Amino acid sequence: MGLLLLGIALVLWRVFGSPQDWEGGMRWLRTGLMLGALGAIGLSARLIFPDTEGDAPDEVSEKADGAAPEERP
Repeated sequence: MGLLLLGIALVLWRVFGSPQDWEGGMRWLRTGLMLGALGAIGLSARLIFPDTEGDAPDEVSEKADGAAPEERP
């Protein structure tokens, strides 16, 4: 949750409060900050909602859906 809030805060700071006179080499820093913040938000979503093997359909449940009642385990 902390990484998500940090990413959102950085994006909001950049959009509403950071200096608008970032020209030249500072433009690359600004772009890197935004990409890093978006990456932090994406990473935090993966950390909060991880993919697990239990979420994926398995072969037994797929066979049970199309099997006859006497063939079901």
